[in-house]
Amino acid sequence: MAIQRVGHVVLKMRDLEKAKQFYHGVLGMKIGKELPWGIFFRFNDYHHDIAVFKTAPDADLPKKEQVGLVHVALVADSVQTVRRMYDRCKEQGIEIVGTTDHKITKSLYIKDPEGNTIEIYAEVPEYDWREEGMGGMAQPFDIEAVPASAEAVVARP
Repeated sequence: MAIQRVGHVVLKMRDLEKAKQFYHGVLGMKIGKELPWGIFFRFNDYHHDIAVFKTAPDADLPKKEQVGLVHVALVADSVQTVRRMYDRCKEQGIEIVGTTDHKITKSLYIKDPEGNTIEIYAEVPEYDWREEGMGGMAQPFDIEAVPASAEAVVARP
């Protein structure tokens, strides 16, 4: 019997309404169940991928130099989707931490309303990490050079 994968992540936030606006409204996650002490969010038909539990209103926000979670990574279907999410975050005033080309992924890093870092990335199938390695690879990624749609990629001269 082997462990197969990560099943879900549970985050703590002070404001569940802000969590709902971000994870449902911005990221487009479905609400699986909403309770007074937490919200269960999902993509597709899985029971939940991210849960947010309410913590004390005066709880400390995440800090860079503390033990704990660095970020939660969400897989997008294409680099164009990552670009569209970048545009949506800019339009809605979501804090954008940065963008990175990790060779195996093209990544966007954003903050949720209470400072948890979320990575939204697309795989780069052309890069063979089994042969070429992985980890510690970070190059600049000009996300604004990515067309917002696949049709724009075809239409480019």
